[in-house]
Amino acid sequence: MPDTHGKALSKEAFLSSYLPALTLALGTGIAVPAIPTLAKSFGVSFGVASGVVTAFLLGSLAGTLPSGWLIDRLGTRRVLIAGPVITSAVAFVIAFATSFPELIALRFVNGISAQMWLMARLAAISQTSAPEERGRHVSWMFGMDNSGKLSGPLVGALLVSLWGLRAPFVAYGVLALVALVPALVFSEDVRRPERSALPLPPRRTATLREILVSRWPYFGIALFAGLTRGPVSADLLHLYAAFRYHLHAAQIGYLATGAAAVSVPLNFLSGSLLDRFGRRNSMIPAFTGVAVTMVALSITAFAKLSLTWYVALFIACVAAQALTAGSIQTVGADVAPAEGRGTFLGMWRFTGLSGSTLSPTIFALLAAQVSYGASFLFNAATAVVVALLLIRYLPRRYPAAEMPPAEAVGSKVA
Repeated sequence: MPDTHGKALSKEAFLSSYLPALTLALGTGIAVPAIPTLAKSFGVSFGVASGVVTAFLLGSLAGTLPSGWLIDRLGTRRVLIAGPVITSAVAFVIAFATSFPELIALRFVNGISAQMWLMARLAAISQTSAPEERGRHVSWMFGMDNSGKLSGPLVGALLVSLWGLRAPFVAYGVLALVALVPALVFSEDVRRPERSALPLPPRRTATLREILVSRWPYFGIALFAGLTRGPVSADLLHLYAAFRYHLHAAQIGYLATGAAAVSVPLNFLSGSLLDRFGRRNSMIPAFTGVAVTMVALSITAFAKLSLTWYVALFIACVAAQALTAGSIQTVGADVAPAEGRGTFLGMWRFTGLSGSTLSPTIFALLAAQVSYGASFLFNAATAVVVALLLIRYLPRRYPAAEMPPAEAVGSKVA
């Protein structure tokens, strides 16, 4: 039998990575239509109710570093199991929440638990997936995540209409338990070594200095990539379209559907490009494309061009962003040190999420205080910085069968 361990296209990868990612994301998407209405039902204002979204984002950000620490101390298997268990418990409790502060606290914990599963899965891919398979493995996992989040809201709306406002959270809890099964069956912390009469040396964990010193430019890549992706992933461009072109909800829905139809296939394609042509040859053109389309969008704003121009360039921008999907996480998995993989990935995710959390605020402030065009130029500039950092620091022959180990990659920037 051929060894499929670490193969991106295998039964094991489907059951351990893609299916649980799809299942968990489907649960998240199912809850989306019910969350705003549930928050409103407690009689709070719009500004206060928006905390249900912010709490989840802050929980995701706060969960990165502790998740990485737990992975190194407890192993990927235990964290993979704990994430869906906590997610399920929180979803069931939300279904019976009786106050708004309770809802906020539960959403914060939900963000942490979601990050636990994702971090542990990335650590497992970093450890077991071959370099020439890793781009597809990571990108396809995120592609499944996007597919679940896009299809979930329709199911959630149907559940609300049939069984009421709390039903989507019950469904979310059940789906999280379903996603737990692959972790119980397929996950393991390390490959089982051959039996040996010699005692194994104690496992060493890298210090923070060892993790950071030789890899600091990669954290710059993660930060500016997060700043670049933030406004699109937070749907701020839909808000811009509503204010600038006075689109109503149905029109924005059509625009979002069109963007999804373009981005989801490209999310899956991006992984193949990363593995076939290398990280550098795939990522630099993709982020350059993002910069070009953002500059073009700024021109539509400054020149007050028609909606047709905006829609065409918006779709082009979404396509360019989709081609970057999974690439930053793939680089993180590539350069993660064997001793301290979880801690490194926790810091990596924290850096990227910090950028994607901060970027929408910067985008909105520039739009309010300067102009819409300035907001797009800001995102173009961050994309250019990513491309320049990739040109300067990413090795040329990478990845392929001869790809150097993470330590050798890190030494390039020492």
